[in-house]
Amino acid sequence: MSSEPNQPNEDVVIPRTRDLDGKPVYETHLTPTDDSRPKVIETKLPAVIPLVFIPGIMGTNLKNKKTGEAVWRPPNMSLNLADILGVVSALATWGFKGPKTRQRILKAEDLTVDDSGSIDTGKSGLHKETARKRGWGSVLRTSYNPVMALLEARTDHIVAGRKLQSWWADEALRQPAEFGEETGKPTALTEEELTRAARYDYDVWCAGYNWLQPNRQSAEDLKQYIENTVLRHYREQKPPVPAEKVILVTHSMGGLVARALTNLVGYENVLGVVHGVQPATGAPAIYHHMRSGYEGPEQLILGANAGEVTAVVANSAGALELCPTFDHRGGKPWLFLQDEQGNVVNDADGLACAYPRGGNPYEEIYKNPAWFGLVPEQNTKFLDLSDGSGQGMGNPRDWFNDRIGKVEDFHRAIGGKYHTDTYVHYGADGSRAMHSWQDIVWRGGMKISSLSNSLMKDDENGSCRHRSMRNAPELTPVAGKGDGTVSVFSGEAPREAGVKASFRHGSDGKGTANIGRKGYDHQGSCNDTRAQWAALYGIIKITQLADWHPNDQS
Repeated sequence: MSSEPNQPNEDVVIPRTRDLDGKPVYETHLTPTDDSRPKVIETKLPAVIPLVFIPGIMGTNLKNKKTGEAVWRPPNMSLNLADILGVVSALATWGFKGPKTRQRILKAEDLTVDDSGSIDTGKSGLHKETARKRGWGSVLRTSYNPVMALLEARTDHIVAGRKLQSWWADEALRQPAEFGEETGKPTALTEEELTRAARYDYDVWCAGYNWLQPNRQSAEDLKQYIENTVLRHYREQKPPVPAEKVILVTHSMGGLVARALTNLVGYENVLGVVHGVQPATGAPAIYHHMRSGYEGPEQLILGANAGEVTAVVANSAGALELCPTFDHRGGKPWLFLQDEQGNVVNDADGLACAYPRGGNPYEEIYKNPAWFGLVPEQNTKFLDLSDGSGQGMGNPRDWFNDRIGKVEDFHRAIGGKYHTDTYVHYGADGSRAMHSWQDIVWRGGMKISSLSNSLMKDDENGSCRHRSMRNAPELTPVAGKGDGTVSVFSGEAPREAGVKASFRHGSDGKGTANIGRKGYDHQGSCNDTRAQWAALYGIIKITQLADWHPNDQS
C-alpha cells in the first residue's frame, strides 16, 4: 500500500509490513527534531481478494500418505549450496530408478501434497511462516515462488499518498497490444481502475495438488482448499475480514484443474481466472515423451526413455489428460508417417497416414497398439510391472483402454469451456528449441506405412528397427511454434472460445514488448516480464467485479 521515498516537503508515509499472520503492521521511527513533516499512516477498510496460484504438472511436491516420506520433490535450480545438494540428491533418487521402481513409488492413491518444501519470499514483505501457511512450500520454489512474491509485492503497492506507485504509474498503463494481445478487445488499465483495485488487499496463496490423479479430482480438492483453508482464514479473523471470492492464477496443467473447478465442479466463488501457458487442447509433447523419454537434463529426473515415462504416465490420469484432445487443431492431424523426403505416405487403402483422420485420437492413436500408437504392443509390458505380486491390474491393455476412455470423457466435458472472466497468455516462438513437438513425425523408408509390429523393435528413444528395412522410422523434430512444451495451437485455443484477452509472446507475437525477443521456456514462463505483465493486467481487470468492500455496501 505504501511506499515511494518521501520528498522533502511531503508528509512522511509510515511504511506497511506484515506480521506472522499476514496482518498489516506499521513501524514508526524517530526523526530529527527539525523534521516537522506530518507522519502519516495510510489505512484502509479491511477487504481481501485472495490470489490462488495453481502450478503445473510435476510442480507440486508429493509425499507418501502413510509414512510422510517425501516422494516427489524436483530439484530447485539455483546456485546456493542447498539447491546444489538437492540436485545431487534428486539425481541419486531418480537417476538410477527404472520403470518398475518409478511405477511402484508414483501411485496417485498413495500420495498427497507435501507443503514442507523450501520457500523464497523475495521482496514480498511476507515472513516465511506466513508464506508457508499459505501453501508456498508445496511447489517447486525456483519456478513459482518468485512470481508469487512479485504478485504479493506489486498488489500491495498500487497506491500511496493518493498516487499510483512506480510500475503501476507507467508500465501498467501501457496498451495491451504492446504485450501481444491479439483479440483487440481489451482496453488499457486506467487510474480509476487501479484506484478501485487498491481498496482491496491481495494475499497470494498456493494450491499444490496431486498431479497424478484425475484433474477433476484435483478440482474437488481445490474447492475444499479454497473453502476450508483460504476463505475460512478470513472468516475466522476477529472481526471477520470480507473475502468472498478468489482469483485463480494458473500455470500449465493448473489451468485444466481451474477449468474443471469452475465448469465441471461448478464452484462459484471464483471471481476470474488468469491462465499461463495452458495446454488448453493438450500437448503432442506428451506423445513424444512416452515414446522417447524426456530431452536434456530433465530426463534424469522425469525419465530417459519410453519405459521410464510410460510406466508412470500411463498410470496417471492427470498426465494422460495432457494428451491432445478431440478438438486439438480443430480435430486435424498432428501425427504423421513420412518417407525420407518428408512426404506423408499412404496406407494399403490409399489413405494418408496422418492421424487422427476422423478427429478421434483416442481410438486412432492412444488405444492403437500399432507401432506408431501411444503405447505400441511391445510397450504393453510397461503398463503393469507388478510381477504378479497381487497388485496388478488384470489385463493391462484393457485397463489402459478404459483409462483412455475416461480421459476422452474429461476432454469432451471440458472442451471449449472457460470461466466467463478469463485472461490467457502463451508462448509463440519458432526457434528450434521451442518447436514444442507441434507435429509428431515418424520418418523412414517407403514401406513405413505397412510395417508389422512383430518385426519391429523400439529402442524406447524415438527410433524403431525393422528386420528387413534399412531406413526404419525415427521420431524427427520439425519446425513448429510454442514454448518448448505447449504448441501455439493449444496455447491460442482459448482465444477462439471468447476469453477476455489473449496475449501471444515471442518472435511470432506482435507488439513492442515482443520486438527482438524470443519466447519463453514453458517451465520458466512465470518469470518472464511479458507473462507477469499479462497476469497483473488480468488480475486488475478481474478485481473490478469485486463488490464486497465495505464502501460498496454503503
